Amino acid sequence: MAFINFKLRHPDNIIPWGDQPDTIMDWTALTDGEYWLDVNKTTLYEYTNEVLAGGNGNDSTYVEYQLVRLIEDWTGLFESIAESVPDAFYAISKDNSYLYRFYTAVTKWIDNAAEDASIDVDTYEKTIEWIYSRTLNAMHLTGGPGISFFRNGNNISIVWKADHLTENNIPVWTAQNGAVEMEYKAFVNEMEDFGHRFFDAMDTQVGIAVEKDWGTTRLNKEQLVQEHQERRAEFQKSLVVLKGEPTKHTDWDLINSLITKMFS
Repeated sequence: MAFINFKLRHPDNIIPWGDQPDTIMDWTALTDGEYWLDVNKTTLYEYTNEVLAGGNGNDSTYVEYQLVRLIEDWTGLFESIAESVPDAFYAISKDNSYLYRFYTAVTKWIDNAAEDASIDVDTYEKTIEWIYSRTLNAMHLTGGPGISFFRNGNNISIVWKADHLTENNIPVWTAQNGAVEMEYKAFVNEMEDFGHRFFDAMDTQVGIAVEKDWGTTRLNKEQLVQEHQERRAEFQKSLVVLKGEPTKHTDWDLINSLITKMFS
């Protein structure tokens, strides 16, 4: 079973941008569909039956949105993900409960310190920047899960927080909180495999869109084909970031000294 799973909506069933009679179709709209992640025995981006029974507006068990949003948010983290986290920090980050207890303690300290004009709060933000720069947040979703990726040499830990409740105290996601470790090479291979499957599927989407008569809906078909090629090339460049030597170099000694100052 693949790590990253998706199903694109047929172009005939995708609602164009805008309001009649001024509507537009483009490459982004054609990425509309559903997606989910299978991690070990956990499914991320899967709604609970209780939420679905209450009517969340979705036709699917999984998140329905333009997949390009997931891709852009995720590839934006690749530079940080490629950088290995030192053993001491990895020991914290690979365990969900340790990670979020640490994160909560630091953010509470920073919030309190913000009231003291003599403290440079921005400097202390570095103590958690290494976490959120590796965290995939779904800000476009209500109660979206946070999924973090921490590499340590040949391994990578995937840690998620998905315990959001509705106002009626109903769990939104089946995944809840958890973590799993896998080989970094396997993670990179999964990202590469997803890229092949996604852009092959988009070949079909673009082909259908080019042949389709969109009526009054505006679609620049030549531009669509060009953007598709550019998007594929852009994703391939992103994979190079994961495969190559890390270009980001965090000052871990500084972070460690700041943490010591905060809690000594």
